[in-house]
Amino acid sequence: MKISRIWISFLFFFTIVFSQFSIAQDSRVPNLKYHDYEPYFFGFILAANQMDFVINPTDDFQQMTFLRDSLPTDLQLANVQSASVYGITSTPNIGFTVGIVGDLRLGKYFNFRFIPSLAFGNRILNYDIRLQKSDTFDTIVSNQKVSSTFIELPLLLKFRSARVHNFRAYVIGGVKYSFDLASQANKKDDIRNYDPKLYRTDTQITGGAGFDFFMNWFKFGVELTMSYGLRDMLLQENTIYTNGIESLKSKIFMFTFTFEG
Repeated sequence: MKISRIWISFLFFFTIVFSQFSIAQDSRVPNLKYHDYEPYFFGFILAANQMDFVINPTDDFQQMTFLRDSLPTDLQLANVQSASVYGITSTPNIGFTVGIVGDLRLGKYFNFRFIPSLAFGNRILNYDIRLQKSDTFDTIVSNQKVSSTFIELPLLLKFRSARVHNFRAYVIGGVKYSFDLASQANKKDDIRNYDPKLYRTDTQITGGAGFDFFMNWFKFGVELTMSYGLRDMLLQENTIYTNGIESLKSKIFMFTFTFEG
């Protein structure tokens, strides 16, 4: 599992905030003492996301050969006769997410949450390519950037611990439907466009944990979640960038700040 340095920084920042908050706890009257009894409430989120792929290559992708006429123009270099892929990896990148929180109280420890959001981010598919020339060969890396702008519609169940003064922990999980506004899957008529394309819709399983801090006027939350896509997102177009991949699924980490009334 790849977790970039920025997530370690986020966790370090949260540890400091949590330790300072814990030290500050005393016997004063709790903030927002009736908040847990509200039938519903609203808020918003600000989040950093890290979009990545889970790549399942075909068993024989290293034996596939693509002749010069079927290669993208950036690979049709001088004296190149054919090409083959011998490695496929992905590089995650950091993006951001904003959304609106709708929370419905189901009981003493359970809440139902609907958080329609807009998420921006991108991922890079790295192809290690062997170029066969007339009497020798070269190796290059082709980096294909895949950008996404998701409308996300998660349906989540939140299980809360008992409140300790102005602090509470929780776990959260559910399903998320996403719609990619930046999808290129409908642009099939452009035969010169060899870029990897993703389908427009996906369904993901989401799970995570977080902490709520009851402030004077609002509830502040810190949350880390992971989402795993259920659908193969890659549009197969019989190119050097698609034929070697059996399935391509989304994997997204999200570090979220919530502000709720």
